[in-house]
Amino acid sequence: MKELDFSNYKVLIVGDVMLDKYYFGQVERISPEAPVPIVNIHKEESRLGGASNVANNIASLGGQTLLCGTIGHDFFGREIENISHRRHIHTFLLRTSNPTITKARIIGGKQQIVRVDYEEKNGLSENEKQQLKEKISQALPEYHILVISDYGKGLISEDFCCYLVRLAQNQGKKVIIDPKGKNWKKYMGADIITPNVKELSDIVGYSVPNTDQAIEKAAREAMETNQLTSLLVTRSEKGMSLIGDFPPLHIPTHSEEVFDVSGAGDTVVATLSICLAAGMDIIDAIKTANIAAGIVVKKIGTATLTREELAPLL
Repeated sequence: MKELDFSNYKVLIVGDVMLDKYYFGQVERISPEAPVPIVNIHKEESRLGGASNVANNIASLGGQTLLCGTIGHDFFGREIENISHRRHIHTFLLRTSNPTITKARIIGGKQQIVRVDYEEKNGLSENEKQQLKEKISQALPEYHILVISDYGKGLISEDFCCYLVRLAQNQGKKVIIDPKGKNWKKYMGADIITPNVKELSDIVGYSVPNTDQAIEKAAREAMETNQLTSLLVTRSEKGMSLIGDFPPLHIPTHSEEVFDVSGAGDTVVATLSICLAAGMDIIDAIKTANIAAGIVVKKIGTATLTREELAPLL
């Protein structure tokens, strides 16, 4: 078993903080009020989602992390703070007038019946942005890597993202970005962008087949158009591909069974960032992240993994 000790390494995460709620139950009949199933709930779970899932994965692997983002003045925001505290995740969570971004999934048996989202995409005020900038600027010197987790919910605006990348560059810190949306120019200067195939398709403007050659072609288009240096494309059951100014690296999936891919991208970013923080070379870090993703896709919902699960497979 390979020894993994990430306890002395720190990753700072900025992004869209979310709460994932799960309501598990059984479907035994159809509602008399409308042709919809009645789910008799027997278990409820709250898990960290979005940028906070990246932080949770790093904490689960034994690394240190600071999570910066926003929450609302509500119960869901307090849940995120409480879970983060229990998981030993340091936080700077600015309370705003927007509700805490929450995704509630109702699951009957093994089937998701419906998802209910709570969110408003109102931007931050200049004062709120300044508070975040000051905190991140003060904290970053103590951290090895900056992760920007962009879920397109409004926090990672173009000006804020450019500020974060410049700040990290000026301090000689690597920047890893999990992207969203059709404006990737704001990511210019980052070291690694980690889109999935759909996100890559969105940015190049056509549906990219999940083949090595097509992924490489589309990735190089996206890099040239947006002046980026390297992409790590996560490809679900096909594994992942690293494309940059070097021969492409295609790594097959490590999982024989894909049960649930939700949150797998967060696990990839978290594992990649803590491995690079610990001084692992890029190829080994990506191979480790690929193995980590293969573990979490066998779990239901937004999930994490531990060093004890990961180490025997390295």
